Amino acid sequence: MSCKVCPYCGNELNKSEHNHIENNNNNNNSNNQINNSQGIVKWRKILYEKQAYSDNYTDETFLVGLVQNANFIKYDFWTVVMDSFTVSQQISAVILFVILFFHALRQTLTLPVLLSMGVVLLVAGYIVISFIDPTSNFESIKDSILHVILLFGTVYALSPVLRTLTNSFSDDTIWALTFILLLASLFFHDYGYTNNESTKFSAPVSLNAAIFASVLLGSRLTSNIHVFVLISYAIEIFALFPIVRHHLKRHSLEMHVGLTIILCTTCGTLLMGLNTLLALVYIGIINVITFVCPIWLIFIQKYKNEINGPWDEASVTSQSAAENW
Repeated sequence: MSCKVCPYCGNELNKSEHNHIENNNNNNNSNNQINNSQGIVKWRKILYEKQAYSDNYTDETFLVGLVQNANFIKYDFWTVVMDSFTVSQQISAVILFVILFFHALRQTLTLPVLLSMGVVLLVAGYIVISFIDPTSNFESIKDSILHVILLFGTVYALSPVLRTLTNSFSDDTIWALTFILLLASLFFHDYGYTNNESTKFSAPVSLNAAIFASVLLGSRLTSNIHVFVLISYAIEIFALFPIVRHHLKRHSLEMHVGLTIILCTTCGTLLMGLNTLLALVYIGIINVITFVCPIWLIFIQKYKNEINGPWDEASVTSQSAAENW
């Protein structure tokens, strides 16, 4: 007697089980014949019409539109290194601001020197933008200077209040809050703007955190004019300097690289004068961000597995965007 096996799992079947499967197959075939005779329409991928299929039904064409890693971009090592310079610049700017605070606190730099440096940096920034940005004109620069003068005047008028604002805080609280705020400023900075991925600088969280940190540090200075100078540096470094860096990279990649080298060298040299260990830690962080992180990013690209298909949500494109495209 021939042995019957299950067509699904391959196990041996007795006579009763075999007959049961045959009866089910016959019933399914008869149901299919009835459906065909009734003229049931073939399944279509639509929502506006009731169909004789369950909601989760899929036909044999379900995976035809599958696309794997449709948005895959193969990174070049040196391109990623150039983009990482923006992060190195921002870290160096934050550390330079902290170094200026310690010089103002210890009075190793006199007040005229601090004021002169701030004015020179401000004027140099406007000169650089006026030369490398062809869209800038005298009227726009004049309006910008008037806004800056108004802002600095407001800070000078509020300096007595800002100096005494956090007198009730202990020094440990000030240092901890300042560290957290400056770290938040680094994380929420608009790096896309500096890398020319956008045309408008938008980093409210980062800017507010940096200004608040400067107010906290200013409360530990000895005079109102020192508070004014420190907050003025904060405005220049965290609000105006990213605009200059944006224009520099848009104009010339060599200028972008040169500015990064100047900032990192200056920051490392100044840190070496304050604390050798901090200088070594800073150099290590910059090297990791500049060279190790790009290598790691390129390495993990082989693990990217993004699947797209007709089951994804449709992306709506406006008429104006379609015309621009």
